[in-house]
Amino acid sequence: MLQRARSGQQRLGLDNVEFHQATIDQLPLPDNSVDCVISNCVINLAPEKMAVFREILRVLKPGGRVAISDIALMRPLPLQIKESTEAYVGCIAGAVLISEYRDMLQRAGVR
Repeated sequence: MLQRARSGQQRLGLDNVEFHQATIDQLPLPDNSVDCVISNCVINLAPEKMAVFREILRVLKPGGRVAISDIALMRPLPLQIKESTEAYVGCIAGAVLISEYRDMLQRAGVR
């Protein structure tokens, strides 16, 4: 995927984009170095969501932006779905309640 992304970057002549291989909770970037963090249904796959939110805030520049698209629950999942590998891969089994998601964001310092 990195090779494909970099190929597209070269083809389009983009010099303001970087691609890094990393885990979402340990980004190989300096503090306060990112203008925008975009996450598309990846945080649900992270077992330590608080670590992800803290890492986002660590790398984000003051005044930076965050765009998160994730599944959040209105009620708890049935145990059968929560323990399903297929549901996990589909970003469902790792989902948390909306209230829990908001609480984690606030505790991490997202305003």
